[in-house]
Amino acid sequence: MSTSAAQPLRFTTWLAPGLPYDLFDTIAANVSAGLGRSYELSVEPKISGPLSPEDDRFAKGLTDIGFICPPSYLWLTDGDEPSVALVPRAPIYDDPRNEGHPRYASDVVVRADADIGSFADLAGRVVGFNERASLSGFVSVLARLDSDGLDLGFFGELRQVGSHRRALELIEAGELDGAAIDANVLRTWRRERSDGGAALRSVDVLGPYPVQPVVVRAGAAAELVDAVARELARPELTEAVRAFGLTGFGSIAADDYEAIRPAVERAMALARS
Repeated sequence: MSTSAAQPLRFTTWLAPGLPYDLFDTIAANVSAGLGRSYELSVEPKISGPLSPEDDRFAKGLTDIGFICPPSYLWLTDGDEPSVALVPRAPIYDDPRNEGHPRYASDVVVRADADIGSFADLAGRVVGFNERASLSGFVSVLARLDSDGLDLGFFGELRQVGSHRRALELIEAGELDGAAIDANVLRTWRRERSDGGAALRSVDVLGPYPVQPVVVRAGAAAELVDAVARELARPELTEAVRAFGLTGFGSIAADDYEAIRPAVERAMALARS
């Protein structure tokens, strides 16, 4: 056995605890077992993915396989020396809006008793977002403003709160008027609540977008990309992730993410304005 094969595969997820840690542990365990490797799984809970060299665990050689948000994927692959390579398979969530593809939507969530019926009704309101690397929580909102010819002055306040779950708690408590929430985080949160999250409702949908990608450290890419893609396609893993609201892993390509780059860049420019 080679030295590299003897070393654990190092996984990192930037998507937990919004999405369950156990989901990523299940994926890591199955992929590693299929490759005859042990594994380690770490969590970066404060951001949805690297957006600066200081955050880039791939370039630093600290992570082999990662689960990140699309804006981070675009940043990590921008330039002549990308630090990650895309695995051409990604999760398919059991949401009819995805039409059986590796996509996800963002629900605009408000209190059930609020006099808010759509995104437009958030004018002048206090709107929360998780953090700036998030497509579903931040970029999607700014992209909507941009497409409607609006700017940040549309809201009374746009407040960073740290996570989708924290945003949901603050909406429920009446401290936020609304927020855009990853539809899969929202569904998980509702399942955990004894009342099914009845205090909140969705009034609009942003997206769908290409789902959060699985990526491999560029230095380990060529062989590992193909091997991970093969393991993600195995029926055993498909069955194992059903408990988390997935129906399997579908084909995805770099072009799917490149298609949203203009919207992401316009949104980021709006954030800087």
